[in-house]
Amino acid sequence: MHLSKEESRAMVVSALIIASITGITFSMNKCSQHQSNEHTLNKEDAKQARIFNENMAKNMDDEDEANHATCQPFPFDPNHADSITLKAVGLKSWQIKNMMKYRSKGGIWRSAEDFKRLYGLTSEEYERLKPYIRIAPEDRPKTNKNYKDYTQEISEIKEMPYQRVEKYAEGTQISLSQADTTALKGIPGIGSYYASKIVKYRNRLGGFNHIGQLEEIEGLPPGITRWFFLEQNPPIHKIKINESSFKELVRHPYLSYEQTKVIVNHIRRYGPLHSWKDLRLYKEFADKDFERLAPYFTFN
Repeated sequence: MHLSKEESRAMVVSALIIASITGITFSMNKCSQHQSNEHTLNKEDAKQARIFNENMAKNMDDEDEANHATCQPFPFDPNHADSITLKAVGLKSWQIKNMMKYRSKGGIWRSAEDFKRLYGLTSEEYERLKPYIRIAPEDRPKTNKNYKDYTQEISEIKEMPYQRVEKYAEGTQISLSQADTTALKGIPGIGSYYASKIVKYRNRLGGFNHIGQLEEIEGLPPGITRWFFLEQNPPIHKIKINESSFKELVRHPYLSYEQTKVIVNHIRRYGPLHSWKDLRLYKEFADKDFERLAPYFTFN
């Protein structure tokens, strides 16, 4: 069949259009099929992952149960044992996880009884582990008294009769160097607290040298000195300055830390002190210091 030039051109164009439509349709079908397959694969992967996780969890549970059934507990400290130790005594993985979380937040089991409150621990598991739980001394309560003992002590204190301390009449005087806390509490305005402070300060000094030293104790009632007298030669404990350690010297109320350093270093470098004059060149000392220190130290 003979076709004109125009007819031939029209057939070629038609063929190209048909081919293009066919190609597009094929591509769309392939894409749709690929997406369908991809969706199917994703669903399959998710299913396999779920099955895997379930199997893993089951295996862990089975392992925990087997470990729990066969292990023999031994002494352990729940506050310091690592996960391997906790596993070995028969605790389950998730119980150990709860323990580690509790400890990471600063939690401490103060007693074996406290450990019973571990989340997820059954009473049977606790009873099995209880004989083996050890708590370090630093983690235990500061007192072992229970509430019943405490309330009983409070009741006993309440039932004790109040003993009124008889106060001295105005004009009474007691020995400042000899009075104990009981005698001191007879002074108006002096109770157990201040009586104890007076005795402790007297011991630190080595004895009172004059009554005015009472005013060095903070908080005592004004006019407190009128209640005391001192013997002509009050007993004074003297410290051997050349033989005493730094710790012994610095405890005295009239020696500061820096002054004590000067004394110890001077003796170390130049030998024993012979008098307070040996320390006059040091800026840490003044004449008033030597006057206060003189009754309490000896250079022999």
